[in-house]
Amino acid sequence: MISFYTSVNVNLNGGTQLEYVNCSVIDPDGNTVGVIHLSDNGTQPDSTAGDGIYSAIVSISNISCLITGKYKLEYLALNNTGLFSNLISSELTVVNTLNAPPVISGTFLPDSVVRPAQGADSVLLTISVNVTDPDGYCDIKGVTFVTVRPNGITLPPIPMTDNGNGDFIFSNYVSYSSDPTSYGYYKYTFTARDNSNLNSAPVADSIKFVMPQ
Repeated sequence: MISFYTSVNVNLNGGTQLEYVNCSVIDPDGNTVGVIHLSDNGTQPDSTAGDGIYSAIVSISNISCLITGKYKLEYLALNNTGLFSNLISSELTVVNTLNAPPVISGTFLPDSVVRPAQGADSVLLTISVNVTDPDGYCDIKGVTFVTVRPNGITLPPIPMTDNGNGDFIFSNYVSYSSDPTSYGYYKYTFTARDNSNLNSAPVADSIKFVMPQ
């Protein structure tokens, strides 16, 4: 839920009475999550009706997954003759006070694979992990993995991507190294991060790369 008080000062500027004064709430992804009607009726804490201050207590509860970050507030008035006011924008930072980190709940890696004898660097192997978040799918900011080769070389973190259907499966490809010292166990450590920059507990798995017969 998002809840806050907002107000805006409206000057009729010699025009007719107002049809409405609205505040649109737009999330960090650009989606309008609510359009709120503001009134000049003395709504607390603006206790004076008719003073040109239009206000409302905003409460948006129909949010299946709360996106934290900067929300845009857009204020627009329309008078009885169909004339619009100028558009006023402001920003509101939304935080999740009960935020919990994501959880990597499973990995999808083969136990072992036979490394191709020729053209190993051009062959790709898919690895995937299952990531959940108590605050919803939209709160997962990113998933990465770090590789340690059998010869002890550690590679930089590599991002993983999802397929866009919200199934919490993140994947990427790894290649078969042609380095003759790279037979054995490749160790992979996976980490997920949410929009509040909380990290999951790291999860490790491995694949044994064996020589072709």
